[in-house]
Amino acid sequence: METQISPIQLVLAIPSLVCLVMVIINMFQNGKSGLGIATIVLTLVCGIGSLIAFVWGWMNMGGKVMIAWTILTIASIIAGAGGF
Repeated sequence: METQISPIQLVLAIPSLVCLVMVIINMFQNGKSGLGIATIVLTLVCGIGSLIAFVWGWMNMGGKVMIAWTILTIASIIAGAGGF
């Protein structure tokens, strides 16, 4: 069975990427440059870096960015499961 990304998932992925970049920038601003670099590398290599950024963002940032990122993630999961 072949997996394809639907246009809805693509539309949801772009602002999700913006949220990821905002969290990584916040890491660097808070003096966590090692964690920021590790997050970038792990995101590009195996994808786990975005999970690290997601958890770090909720623990240290909170607010509108993390709420938006959570809603985008849930909507993308629903779109993928529903085949939209």
